Amino acid sequence: MRNLLILHKTQETDLQRFIDFWSRLYRYPLERLYNNTITKSQFDPDDIQSLFKWKNGMDLSSRKQQSLDTKIKSQLKVINQMKLQAVLDVECFLAEFSGLTAVWKIFLLHIIKPLRYPIYDQHINRAYNFVHDLEYRHISASGMTCRTKEDFYFNTYLPFIRNQGSINLKKLDEAFFALGRFLATSNNALLLEK
Repeated sequence: MRNLLILHKTQETDLQRFIDFWSRLYRYPLERLYNNTITKSQFDPDDIQSLFKWKNGMDLSSRKQQSLDTKIKSQLKVINQMKLQAVLDVECFLAEFSGLTAVWKIFLLHIIKPLRYPIYDQHINRAYNFVHDLEYRHISASGMTCRTKEDFYFNTYLPFIRNQGSINLKKLDEAFFALGRFLATSNNALLLEK
């Protein structure tokens, strides 16, 4: 049997109500790996492994593991130095980690400064577009270039976040992730009323 959810698109502008509703629907495997690690002031290799396993939702493939080992874990000293900086030089960060895919690069930025930089993935992008009446149906992990993902994150999503004032970035991520994942599922009937 299919689930039915009716979304009423309104002019509601209360972001906190949106976050409260959709974050309750958030489910993600291995959440404890994130929660037990993200607040550490310095990371060790196991912390990095746990966080990227959480981001991946499962153990990493051998190709992803090799990338993690050579492009991120090998830079642990740099990562921990950046964590200690009061203000992160984003241009320096981007130059240092230019060899990463957009999603991993943005996630690394998030784990270095989790209270400043939100998480990004296709579900976040899809939910943002849906909420802002932009095309959301064709957002997918493989359907966008790294450049497009980074442009969206730095030029659209981050300014949106900065304009919200003080919000819990993890709860916002959970809300956008839950909505974005829902919008991508074919198991649900989705009726939009305007």
